[in-house]
Amino acid sequence: MPDHVSPPPGRVLVVGSVNVDLVLSVPRHPAPGETLAGTSSRRSPGGKGANQACAAALLGGDVRFAGRTGTGADADLALELLHRAGADLSATTQQSGTETGLAVVTVDETGENSIVIIPGANGTWTAQDIDALREDVATNDLVVSQGEIPAAAVDQLARLCTEAGTRFLLNLAPVIDVDPATLAAADPLVVNESEGRLALRALTGEEAPDDDAETVRRLRDAGVRSVVMTRGADGALLTEGGELIEIPSPAVRAVDTTGAGDAFVGALAVGLARGTGAADACRHAARVGAFAVTRHGAQPSYPQREDPLPE
Repeated sequence: MPDHVSPPPGRVLVVGSVNVDLVLSVPRHPAPGETLAGTSSRRSPGGKGANQACAAALLGGDVRFAGRTGTGADADLALELLHRAGADLSATTQQSGTETGLAVVTVDETGENSIVIIPGANGTWTAQDIDALREDVATNDLVVSQGEIPAAAVDQLARLCTEAGTRFLLNLAPVIDVDPATLAAADPLVVNESEGRLALRALTGEEAPDDDAETVRRLRDAGVRSVVMTRGADGALLTEGGELIEIPSPAVRAVDTTGAGDAFVGALAVGLARGTGAADACRHAARVGAFAVTRHGAQPSYPQREDPLPE
């Protein structure tokens, strides 16, 4: 495609969580029972579903986001950057009597984070609610979901994708007790190292090996259509059609890894929705993820289409 021709937008439906992130900067992570003085705090939009939708929209994807918030000011903050990014939020609703999801993120001086999630409205999704998205599932090129909404909702979403013939990307983060058929429907299943081992154990009942490549191969052998394992600075592993491909990550100085995996997933989703091959889509996603770790926060760190990405 010539440089001056814009790529097709790629129609992506993201069904998932939306939070407000309370980010605490600390010199190091505290030990159990320890009180530690932090250096700063800030509140910003987050939630794995919203993060992935925002990343995809900023990269030019035609993104529709189905999420749930509570009422009040937190709902406005949680959706602020999605609005700016141009995502379609007409399938996102406010749930009275509950709070907007909250993530408490602690980030140390090396950029590593630990996260505690309060689901709030994200936990109210049911299989019946997913049924209302049947037409959306059928009219998009790719559907994305994660582990921050109830397993019954994710299972039903996978079933609708299978019925409609729509490609389904499942980011099993965190790992929840989805049906094995949901894992088998994922194309790809996106996990990090620890999530991959837990997913393999859930799918086969066997202990996972310490070797990342072997874990990915076994997931593929267990019936998952394709697998992407993200490994931070070590890049990613992709298995598709029996082939194992190593995806490198650009070398950058990380200041905050919060939401970098979601940036990867959002970029991967747009690439796949546009018809890009999985390996090339992963390579671009790795560059987007590397860009994100050089800035603070989740959604505020994501690149737009015109931003230069690290090589």
